[in-house]
Amino acid sequence: MSAETHYDVIIAGAGIVGASVAWHLAASGARVAVIDAIGPAAAASGASDGAVSVASKKPGPLARLASASLLYTRELASQGVLAGAFHARPSFVFGQGEAELAALDALVAKLRAISGPVHVTGDGPAAQLACLGPGVERLITLNGEGHMPGHKAVRAYLSAPGITPIWPAPIHGFDIDDRGVTVHLADRRLRTGHLVSALGTATTELFPTLPIMPRAGQLFVTDRGAPGLLPGSLTAAAYLVAKTEAPDVLPLPPVVIDPLTTGQFLIGSSRENHADPNRVDFSTLRRLMERSVRALPLLAERRVIRAFAGIRAAVSDSLPIIGNLPGETRVTLATGFEGDGICLSALVGREIARMVHGLPPTDSIAADLATLSPARFVDARQEAWG
Repeated sequence: MSAETHYDVIIAGAGIVGASVAWHLAASGARVAVIDAIGPAAAASGASDGAVSVASKKPGPLARLASASLLYTRELASQGVLAGAFHARPSFVFGQGEAELAALDALVAKLRAISGPVHVTGDGPAAQLACLGPGVERLITLNGEGHMPGHKAVRAYLSAPGITPIWPAPIHGFDIDDRGVTVHLADRRLRTGHLVSALGTATTELFPTLPIMPRAGQLFVTDRGAPGLLPGSLTAAAYLVAKTEAPDVLPLPPVVIDPLTTGQFLIGSSRENHADPNRVDFSTLRRLMERSVRALPLLAERRVIRAFAGIRAAVSDSLPIIGNLPGETRVTLATGFEGDGICLSALVGREIARMVHGLPPTDSIAADLATLSPARFVDARQEAWG
């Protein structure tokens, strides 16, 4: 095998998680290749709302890891790595009805228990934010969260020296031996000491026994208007309910209204168990539009200029899969983030790089990170992985 086809680490997947892993490994001096079937941020990372949010995370290990990752994301931004991608901003969570108000109570308790960088600075009627509609019963204002469009973060991470981009190039398989891993592309084979898979919904093409499923979300974008009308993202508490309940039992649409710097609004999203990025229907969008206008009446004056769908990789237990394959230290997984990859990407990149170098996880998050190991799926046998 010639020197041109050998890398210290190959990363499968050029979304925000794979890009973060690549940056952290390249920064440590590793020679890295990033392979993607389409190109950078082509899937969920490019269709996300960009919220770096702790509030939206499932209580427990995921929320605590998100809090630690938010702090680390701020650090990378201050160092210049993510300076053009991340910025801090307030965020707002609103609710109406019994289920959503209970979710807001749980949110306040969760943030208090974490005692991290995100703080409740307001909790009361919608009048705290003058632009809200009268149907909003309660509004929680948060300080400490941020915004980081996935495509901007991916571009920032992949601009590091020492990273070789390889796309479009679907991976057809891989083989592991005592000296490393051979990755099979359509027209060539690449040799590496370590393979990191951050493939999202495509993970099951290489690891078919892992319980990863596609979950679609429809979104739409408005026309431009005066910027600054909403100072941060506005999230319905139904989105928090969706993190702990089945998508088909939500009390109201889990809408998220995200103000863009252009004066537009990005609004989503539904939660649908399919993998068709072209499936956009008016009935679903209408429910999102109606709830958005009730929460933020100024949206009634806007036009929708684009509607689209994004596909997230969901896991059966609603937790991502992060860690080495059981009994195989040359292959590491980082997948199944279902909308949480934007916030977790910085921390996951750092910790996967540590795993590749044979280092233990950072002490403060070791126990929580261990709960996300692929070893928790006892039916995922190694003979199906390679």
